[in-house]
Amino acid sequence: MEEKSINLIIVDDTFDSEQRIVSALRAQGYVARSQRSEDEEDLGEALDKQPRDLLLYFMGMELISLTQTCQLLQAHKNGRLCRVIAVRRDACDDSVADVMRAGAVDLVDYNDIDHLVMVIDREYRALKNARAIDRLEKALHETELRCNSLLDSSRDAIAYIHEGMHVYSNQSYLEMFGIEASEDLEGLPILDMVAEEQRDTFKAFLRNYSRSSDGVQSLQTLLRKPDGEEFDGEMELSPAQIDNEPCIQIIIRQQSGNNEELEEQLRLLSQKDQLTGIYNRQYFIEALENVIVGCEQGGQTAAIMEIALDNFDSIKETAGITEADNYIAAAAQCLNDCLDDGMILARYTHATFACIAIDHDHKATQQLGQRFQQAISDLVYGDEATGINTTCSIGAALIDKNAPEYNTILSRAEKALAEAREQGVNQLCIHEPEKGELTRQEADKQFREQITHALKNDDFVLFFQPIISLHGDTEERYEVFVRMKNTEAGDGSLIPPQEFLPAAERIGMATAIDRWVLHQTINHILARQAEGKTTRFFLKLTSASLKDETLLDWLDYQVKERKIPANTLSFVVKESIAVTNLRHTRELSRHLRKIHCGFILDDFGSGTNPFQLLQHIHCDYIRIDPAYMEDIGENPQNQEHIKMIADQASEIGKLTIAQHVPDAASLSILWGMGINFIQGHFLQEPLPNLDYDFSEMSG
Repeated sequence: MEEKSINLIIVDDTFDSEQRIVSALRAQGYVARSQRSEDEEDLGEALDKQPRDLLLYFMGMELISLTQTCQLLQAHKNGRLCRVIAVRRDACDDSVADVMRAGAVDLVDYNDIDHLVMVIDREYRALKNARAIDRLEKALHETELRCNSLLDSSRDAIAYIHEGMHVYSNQSYLEMFGIEASEDLEGLPILDMVAEEQRDTFKAFLRNYSRSSDGVQSLQTLLRKPDGEEFDGEMELSPAQIDNEPCIQIIIRQQSGNNEELEEQLRLLSQKDQLTGIYNRQYFIEALENVIVGCEQGGQTAAIMEIALDNFDSIKETAGITEADNYIAAAAQCLNDCLDDGMILARYTHATFACIAIDHDHKATQQLGQRFQQAISDLVYGDEATGINTTCSIGAALIDKNAPEYNTILSRAEKALAEAREQGVNQLCIHEPEKGELTRQEADKQFREQITHALKNDDFVLFFQPIISLHGDTEERYEVFVRMKNTEAGDGSLIPPQEFLPAAERIGMATAIDRWVLHQTINHILARQAEGKTTRFFLKLTSASLKDETLLDWLDYQVKERKIPANTLSFVVKESIAVTNLRHTRELSRHLRKIHCGFILDDFGSGTNPFQLLQHIHCDYIRIDPAYMEDIGENPQNQEHIKMIADQASEIGKLTIAQHVPDAASLSILWGMGINFIQGHFLQEPLPNLDYDFSEMSG
């Protein structure tokens, strides 16, 4: 049952009413607390203690009138939403209309206690609704501020038009047309941005769209800058609102027939953080790997630093999400201004940055960290009186020719950051490797020996995780995982792929492992076929195999010579790898289609415009980035993003897979969104056996 807790103020100069009303409310399931007041001073003290829900004013009070009571409530921060019910013991001259003019919501007879409780219940529910509306309005305001901020910082050229006139344009739109200020564009017809020979076509298109306002529509046209320069572009129109007035949102994308230029644009977009404009975590890790290789081969030194804003949760709670995000952007620019040539700064997590500094030893790293700390300490975002100001804590790790692989370097920096935070705020710690920690060279040498032995002696083991239909499809689908036997331990334990595959990619052995996995999977396909079963297997490809020029010929031979059934073999490539290896991914996806093998784009939705990628790559399935599965039952933003991906995928005929499904409650949510397939440890963790009952979900 819902707990109904209510805080009352009873303005009355007698003592009997308070106990009777509280008892009646408790009999109706209320947890009622009350305080009696007789004059203005009493009422002010009661409000100072805490916000109040309802006030019962007994008519005929001599020390404070009903009007004074209502005015005091409105003037006090804890009384603005408090509702006043006027109560009469005996007949009085005031009518219901009189007390409502004074500020009360109703006039009730004290002798009819049941009626009074019903009115209190009604106003209590109305109060809850009013408070909920107040919260939603604040949340809406925050959302609108964030949307405006995103529009202003978007790389897409975006404008809003009303009755054919510009009413808003972001910076990218102004830059596209070579216009200095948005004021120069407001009130200017959108028609002026279209080349003269295309204007009749555009007017007809805009007129038809304005009549229907039917979703998103696009038009390829010739656009014109104020200086007369013309260029090809795509205008995407969609319905929108600005200041609660209906309008049309226009996104303009400049067209380019150069695939290499498009690939370069996609690559650059995939490297940057949308909020701050500095590099993102993915690019940082790739750069870190390159720096580690450079240190190993060139004998140089470097440092990695993690920079965390102190007390950021308090800042977000006090200033709000939008202002906190704006502060992060300001802090990023502040840190970026401290960089020397060759340094790399990235946004590592929400309120943490990471920096790579080449040719930095312990002393130089300490000096750079102090420079970062001084810059953040001096930064005041907003007004001097109410602006945001904080400090930062820094953890650093050094890199030399014997450095371990990047995960260990990151772990060292994170450990140093944790030590800095333990010491307080505005602290700096540099990690000192403990005796016995493996260097990267030592780790790679060890893994080279283990992997070579495993390939020679079939000391890898395949594990399988079912991929299950939410819509009654009982075909068997499994994703294939690989483990390596820990022969040195001699206890039958297995080494997980996240431990040996990064080393395998560095030392050039990842393609050999991929071939071993593929060869064994084909054996499983043919064995299942001999048993009268059709089973589909999904295999991840490393970036090394994606670039392997011999892979396609080897696949052609296997499919033909071993008579692999159509659509039983599918290959998985992460979106981030596909973006940075667009040519190889496109070639692979098209070739797989010819030989009746499937293709899955993994971690879909992590980039800025993932569906644009599908214009260049053929795929059968898209598997949604697991980040959107976090708190899916309680996170409407993640739900909305998943629903958007599912709807767009359905429109273009792509099947969707949700991975890392956490619990049973998520199944119905995903089913309602139109997701086709699910997988995760909740359903079944990867196992060495192929015995999942796919008919369970069909019922």
